[in-house]
Amino acid sequence: MRILVTGASGLVGNKVMALARSQGHVVFGTYNAHPITGSGWKKADLTDQFAVESVIAETEPDVIINSASITDVDRCEVDVERALAVNGKMPGVIAHVCSRFGSSIVQVSTDYVFDGERGNYGESDRPNPINCYGKSKLEGELQVAANCRDYCIARTSAVYGWGRSYKHDFARLMLDKWGRSEEIRAVTDQYLSPTLNTNLAAMLLEVVERKTRGTIHLSGSTRLSRHGFAVMLAQKFNFDTSLVVPARSDTIGWVARRPHDSSLDVSNALEKLNNKPLSMDAALDEFHAEAQ
Repeated sequence: MRILVTGASGLVGNKVMALARSQGHVVFGTYNAHPITGSGWKKADLTDQFAVESVIAETEPDVIINSASITDVDRCEVDVERALAVNGKMPGVIAHVCSRFGSSIVQVSTDYVFDGERGNYGESDRPNPINCYGKSKLEGELQVAANCRDYCIARTSAVYGWGRSYKHDFARLMLDKWGRSEEIRAVTDQYLSPTLNTNLAAMLLEVVERKTRGTIHLSGSTRLSRHGFAVMLAQKFNFDTSLVVPARSDTIGWVARRPHDSSLDVSNALEKLNNKPLSMDAALDEFHAEAQ
């Protein structure tokens, strides 16, 4: 299969590319701000329809996995126009060109499309985002559905893992700080479904190979607060758990509101996929092994 991965220098995209290549797929990747050397990489500003048409015409993919996104929640709140252009409009442009070239699209989305009032959200629950990041990602979902019939929306949550050098996720940031014996404040009142990028990449590729359509939730299977996640991570890497300082979200100084509980129900993926959503214990075992 010929696969084009957008945002291939990112936390999700680089893992998808590596895994797809190891499985024998013909894989191409796009990047914009963070250059990558080697074969199969294309620099492209995907907010430009001409650039999208050019890269798709050149690579002739059977499917595009769109992981390109602005994931900095506070940055989206400050630069609304840019967030809507990249997270909202761009997926629609890609989907439109996919439709013209006969390609399918898998759009990587987020748990932040939900308001977080109850958690354990299923695929059929109504989105109601409370910040610009969530709103822009929901717009991206709607644009994909409106512009290409052959699509899948894959929502995930709190992705972490190895493979991205230019920006650390929550887990990597904690490990760096603990390595310097620094404390880190972790909130006790925000719940998510932390997702290892290696596990997510495997699930995304299976979705591609199965030609899954519609919406599917692909995240870790364990609902945890950020504080709970931090404690489990510290224990796995043998750091002093006293370095994890409990805090409430209203004391952190975030610009954007966060959903109180945006955890995802992954029962559909657990039932249908061979590469199943990992529990927190299993995911941290793999994350620790990958660090060796």
